[in-house]
Amino acid sequence: MRFFVIGLLAFIAGPAFADQSCKDQVDAAFAKLREAKAFRLETTITNADGSLKMKADYILPDRMHQIVEVSNQPMPMEMIVIGKRAWSNQQGVWAELPQSFADTVANQIKETVAQPPKVGTDYKCAGNKDFEGKTYAVYQGTLAMPLTADAKDKGPRVSAVSVPNQQSVYIDKTTGLPARNIVTPVTDPTKRLFDGTFTVMPNLTIEPPAVTAN
Repeated sequence: MRFFVIGLLAFIAGPAFADQSCKDQVDAAFAKLREAKAFRLETTITNADGSLKMKADYILPDRMHQIVEVSNQPMPMEMIVIGKRAWSNQQGVWAELPQSFADTVANQIKETVAQPPKVGTDYKCAGNKDFEGKTYAVYQGTLAMPLTADAKDKGPRVSAVSVPNQQSVYIDKTTGLPARNIVTPVTDPTKRLFDGTFTVMPNLTIEPPAVTAN
């Protein structure tokens, strides 16, 4: 089993905004999330082939525990990354991954989570909006690369196609932290292709798994 860490933060933090003040506000929110060091991102990605659910715990700068459930797969896929080492759980048995793969995943975490990603998206300040019983500051932009789930050969990942989607970033007005990231088709704003929730986890721990000796 092989699967790549999904660089989900690349679709929300550090883009180029149409309004500089909007850029400053969103940059500050994600900088605050990175400063918190330990947080969880729970995500659902949906497309015509099914759905993917992911829970990824991060302790910055270089620790991650990821669990991915794919609708057409009988068992979840699990991976732990600590520094330059990575392990995968295959049918209940943990095994260390090759160094070349571990290096790739570690670099992805560094470039898309620990550091502000570089994504060219024009955003606007959409004002305050009530959402699921709470009021958030919302920022919206059009993505040229919609999110899809593909787990046929290389495991769950984010791939790109050419039809634009709308991205809405919800920032908690009390904490100043990003709370939600939702991507919908421009033609159907009620259809969630991507729905991500952020939670700061102060007491989070990520340790190496118990590996079964060969």
